Amino acid sequence: MPKIASGEKIQLIAEGEITGEDSLYSERTGKRKFGTSTYKVYGALAGLQEEEEAVKPYLLVWLHGMDNGIELGHLTTIQKRLRHRVIFVVPMCPQTHKGTQFNWGCAFRTRDDKKQLGFVHGKLHEGYLMALTSKISDLAYEFDAERVLVMGYSMGGFGAFQLGGFAPDAFDVVMSVAGYGLGTLEPEDAMYGAPQPASSEIFEEFLTGIASELSRVPIVLAVHAQKDSMSSFRDVKAIIKSCKETQAKRGVLHTAELLEVEDRWADSDRNRKKRRISGHHYFNFSLLDESSEDFLWSKLRKYLSQAPLRLELRPLHIARVGEEPRVGFKCPRCNGPRYIGPDEFSTKAKNLHYRYK
Repeated sequence: MPKIASGEKIQLIAEGEITGEDSLYSERTGKRKFGTSTYKVYGALAGLQEEEEAVKPYLLVWLHGMDNGIELGHLTTIQKRLRHRVIFVVPMCPQTHKGTQFNWGCAFRTRDDKKQLGFVHGKLHEGYLMALTSKISDLAYEFDAERVLVMGYSMGGFGAFQLGGFAPDAFDVVMSVAGYGLGTLEPEDAMYGAPQPASSEIFEEFLTGIASELSRVPIVLAVHAQKDSMSSFRDVKAIIKSCKETQAKRGVLHTAELLEVEDRWADSDRNRKKRRISGHHYFNFSLLDESSEDFLWSKLRKYLSQAPLRLELRPLHIARVGEEPRVGFKCPRCNGPRYIGPDEFSTKAKNLHYRYK
């Protein structure tokens, strides 16, 4: 396992890339490739005592928004707020590949992104979601992570919902800040100007598919302002409601909560004076400033202390059994492979062979 230097606030300890060569096989289209997605891995120990530095870390995946990145100082602040040793995995969205763009796992043709409606016209790309969640699971195993969290702001919040719904057993926490879903309930003459009823139908499919699977994640948090005019509060509220309803049906005692940012804080981020008022600028209030302690972090630490441990299925590799391409998984319980064909690939199929960590 890579070592982290004691006393360092934050340190780059690994980097690499995820490519479409290992994308999920599709009988209809063949291998669905995507552009290169790079990632960096940082270790953070700021503010910890020597004995606290030796505990199993949290592995936190940070998904950037359209501004492409996060400052290292911000990661350090998040680690301090968690009051725990943290391994940060910071991937970059896949590059455009043969006219296809990505908003994390949402893929769409460049021509379909008019008015920035790729999240309406696009579809979830299982190949990339598979590759990214596999890498996350491998890193969690390598660092012997106690908890695995995925977080993001704006487009990154959209990505957090995607990853959590695609591989819910891989995460303890999904947190979307100022995020959104696939499709939208917003009227055609408001906000996005998305076509209706088609956009609502897409969103309802998202709710019954990805959003309902979020109920399997022990902790799902959404941070959002009603005043936000760039990502829909209405849609995020529906996602959390769907998650709670599914939890109730399944009889699981998990946490799904919408933390509402008051209007007065919706444009409180510094250095935003020259930008138009949109209600979408509450990154500092929610995640970094002193206000974030009572608003978010104290709640999250409490939920983490009470939440059940996640299920974990560690990806092995893409393999071939005979002539048919298969997705291979290695079971940490028996150390043997469980092969899943392309038509079987689902959370239910994966859960036939798992272990409690």
